[in-house]
Amino acid sequence: MAITQRPLATRRDLVRIFSEDRIVAVIRVGSAELAERCARTLAMAGVRLIEITLTVPDAFEVIQRLATDEEIADRGGVIGAGTVLSGRQAEDALAAGARFLVSAILVPDMIAAARARDAMSMPGTMTPTEVVQAAELGADFVKIFPIQMLGGPAYIAAVQRAIKGIPLVPTGPIQLSEIAEYEKAGVAGYGLGDPFLRPDLIEKREREAAITNMKRFIEACRR
Repeated sequence: MAITQRPLATRRDLVRIFSEDRIVAVIRVGSAELAERCARTLAMAGVRLIEITLTVPDAFEVIQRLATDEEIADRGGVIGAGTVLSGRQAEDALAAGARFLVSAILVPDMIAAARARDAMSMPGTMTPTEVVQAAELGADFVKIFPIQMLGGPAYIAAVQRAIKGIPLVPTGPIQLSEIAEYEKAGVAGYGLGDPFLRPDLIEKREREAAITNMKRFIEACRR
């Protein structure tokens, strides 16, 4: 019997998913095995956009395995790459199966590589100048990082007052209690690692506790 290959999620699909879910889950852990367990737990919780940072050991191999994981795909999960710092890394991540690319910095070649492969891009910025540059280069969403050091919701609100119409995504260790203030500031969504992910619980195989925690964030981030 012929095996039917799943169609790749398109850039339009991914923009829609992020606009609906408003969460990219950021996996930045110390082992490939824990990264894969985190990804599967996220998929079980209903998280669809799952980012493997390139700081994870053997990150490209992890992306490749997860991008072809039937259980994750059946739950609607899509794998992306984070901490993409060059065009070469962008190309390698896309070749491994990543369908969206995220960076902590503004990497024009990353945005170009994503658009060439019909993938979604979310470059990192700190300043209003970088925010506008990212939008002009064709970024789908603009990450604000490191959000805590920049002033949290107050910084987002200030940028939004000056620059209208660019979808901003604060990223960092955002607390559940902070979500309401970010919502008032007008964010497009969130890049969430700890305390959303709770890899400590997943490492201890306390999966249900981790999923319960994730669902609290998911509910808070929905409009």
